[in-house]
Amino acid sequence: MKLDQNSCIEYFRKNKGDIFERLPNDVPPREDQELISLLEIDSKSKYVFSNSVKETLETIRIKDEFDLNILKKRKSNSGVLIVSRDEFYIFQEFEEKLRVFNYIVSSKEKFADLNIFTFNLKSNEKIISEDFEENTWKKFLQCMIYLDFLPTEIKYIQPNGKYGTRKEGKVLNKTDDTIIYVTKAWNQEYKTKPGVQFFSKPHFGIRWTGEGRETPKLVWVKGSFKQLNKKAEKEVKR
Repeated sequence: MKLDQNSCIEYFRKNKGDIFERLPNDVPPREDQELISLLEIDSKSKYVFSNSVKETLETIRIKDEFDLNILKKRKSNSGVLIVSRDEFYIFQEFEEKLRVFNYIVSSKEKFADLNIFTFNLKSNEKIISEDFEENTWKKFLQCMIYLDFLPTEIKYIQPNGKYGTRKEGKVLNKTDDTIIYVTKAWNQEYKTKPGVQFFSKPHFGIRWTGEGRETPKLVWVKGSFKQLNKKAEKEVKR
């Protein structure tokens, strides 16, 4: 992935004034200020996902009646999720309302599309227009679940830097931002010393079910104490 002047992030910066003009005109002043804060990306952390993470995202099933209470326990209050060179999500919470801005752009075809939706965490309600494609909000939730609830490793790609392999996905950062490269940490293990217990935090896990165990299912794993020398996945905290 090459993040340069034609990527979604830089295209957004260059055309931010036009984007504000496309926003709804009937929003209350308070919400208008929230949108201005939401679209301020310079101070927000920016994440890209490795190929192995992207493959796993597709296996996380999001139901229409997704329980938004889960999002209350996430780590990230705001950020920018760059899912491809041409698409990203901006998210930020305002008084238990998680507001999300989705932006898709094609500099070659002179095309740009934007969507705004809200998750009301207090009332467990999705605020989404009727003509909204459900894949858009479900893909965002897949990204948030992986970023904040599953074991990850991160690498910082400085401006004009690059990182990654052909298999995991290379990122060339030609922006002025530091990009956070997110990859799996599931292959890392450690063991406890004799006579020591440790507490495994509650987290999401993928379990393979059905005939031949070919169907992935996202389940909530309760916290528990692990016993002597039991292998566990190591999470690299941010």
